[in-house]
Amino acid sequence: MLTRPKCLVLKAKQSLMNSREIFLAACNKISDGLSDFGFKASQKGQSLKKTTADKDITFEIFFQSSSLNSTGFVKLLPHLLISSKRLKKWLTEQNDGEFENAMIYGEQLGYMTHFQEWKSWNVSGNIQETAIAEIIDTIKTYALPIFGLFEDTEKTIQFLAGNGTKFNPYANKHLSPLAFILCHGKKEEAQEFFLNYLADAGGKRKILNLYKELAGGTQINLMHNEFFDATYVKLAFLNGLKTSK
Repeated sequence: MLTRPKCLVLKAKQSLMNSREIFLAACNKISDGLSDFGFKASQKGQSLKKTTADKDITFEIFFQSSSLNSTGFVKLLPHLLISSKRLKKWLTEQNDGEFENAMIYGEQLGYMTHFQEWKSWNVSGNIQETAIAEIIDTIKTYALPIFGLFEDTEKTIQFLAGNGTKFNPYANKHLSPLAFILCHGKKEEAQEFFLNYLADAGGKRKILNLYKELAGGTQINLMHNEFFDATYVKLAFLNGLKTSK
């Protein structure tokens, strides 16, 4: 008895599905591939979450789709986010409750991997299985070790102070974990992290100019961002961090 190749069976099934259904099916296959790591799926599989033992830190992998998808090309973009309940509470206390943010670190998967780009995968047709396997492998190789680091807050802060967000050779430097260190760690650790970030920051001139303005009496508004990292720069100033040794 002749049987149809697996890829043709998959393509035939997908021909009966719209692009949204194909996208969600791919999300759930990725979820299945990561089930051994303790993630729980929500939003029909678009979001995978797990928390630390103390329930403070949440690790999330979420999948973005595209309005330009068709049944023949379904784009899936993975992102990761690390957030803290305690950090959110601490931040609300920094500016009379007007500013709150639970995020410690967030990144598009492609920018923290060897791909070094805003990475998307086509998860439709006969390449779906290959694409899903590559996504799962990329998450296991690059995202899960970062999540594992944050299981121990003290070790995480020590790592961040000395290395910033260079979790691997491809990861970019981000200033956002500064708030996490200020909340959970010591001022000396936050200072080391801040100086390491400033050493080769692309927007260093803007940061130093803002510091001068704040020192001169400019009103601090954490809700207003003069530039991308301005809020974290203001938090550094509010907590007495210096821009040089």
